[in-house]
Formats: sequence, structure tokens, C-alpha cells
Amino acid sequence: MRSIRSRRRVLVALGMIVAVAACASGSGSGGTRRSSSTRLVAADFENDVGLDVYSIIQRHRPQWLQVRGGTTAQGPARIAIIIDGTRQQGSVEILRSIRGSEVDELRFLNSRDATTRYGTDMTAGAIEVDTKH
Repeated sequence: MRSIRSRRRVLVALGMIVAVAACASGSGSGGTRRSSSTRLVAADFENDVGLDVYSIIQRHRPQWLQVRGGTTAQGPARIAIIIDGTRQQGSVEILRSIRGSEVDELRFLNSRDATTRYGTDMTAGAIEVDTKH
């Protein structure tokens, strides 16, 4: 009986250690942010001095600018642009008006993820721009 309790305590302790280690290695406020196929962080384009966001995306993730999807009730599918949580009117050309030095992070959302987050009419996905505040 005592042996079972000891083993149980050891297992619980190991589980807690694993849980704490998993939390510590996350990308919270003290963690390192990393880029991926759907994410670019400022460190990825800090050497692209003078470039606008459209040019940065064209250089690092050109596939983000390719329209996926057919047509919508409003016409051809367009990639939605979300700047600091607000959907912008117009096309991806609006990204030419934002300097790369003003941006903290860029993300691409496929149509399913964009629709889940922002609602309908996201058939070509969305590019999220988080500026430095």
C-alpha cells in the first residue's frame, strides 16, 4: 500500500514538473517570438530598411499575396487587410502605405481562420498587420 502511494506521489510530481516546463518554454511575454509560414516578426525584416509592408511580404512570403478562391457576390475574391484589429477598405495595395519600420508582426490567415475570426467575405484569407504602438 505504501509503495503505491509513493509511486503516485512521484508521478504527480513528475506531471507537475512537465507542466511547469511546458509553460516556461511557451512564447509568453518572456519568450522568443518566431516566424513561420504564416507569421513574420519584426526581426525577420529589420534589415529591409525603407521597404513598405507590401514589398516586405513580396520578398519574404509572396504566396500571401496570391488570391485563393474564386468570386464572391461582390466580385472577385480579395485578400482582406486587417490593421491593428480593424478591417481596411481596399486591396492589398493599402500595404504600400505602411512602412516596415512601423510594424511589429505580420500574419496570414487562410479563408477558414479569417472567417472564424472576422466573419464572412474572407474567401481569399486575410493579412493581419500589428503595428508598433
